[in-house]
Amino acid sequence: MASYIRPEDDPGSEAAESVRPEWLRPAPEGTSWITEEGVRAHLALKGDAPALRAALHAGISEEEYVTTVKAPRQFVRSAGGTITP
Repeated sequence: MASYIRPEDDPGSEAAESVRPEWLRPAPEGTSWITEEGVRAHLALKGDAPALRAALHAGISEEEYVTTVKAPRQFVRSAGGTITP
């Protein structure tokens, strides 16, 4: 994947933009704790998940989806990597 990232790309800051600061609070050892507002946002997103999945999967059969997910996983295993759930 690193070979696809251009020098001007900044995946860390792009990922940080998807999490609002009020959803997390700093914790010891550089970790974070989710705030009550973060929990509410998580539950709202979780509630939207079935509709989002349906929209994203429109026109794609379950068989095609499974193949699409399994192929990259096998690439990783073939290259000696591991897949964690």
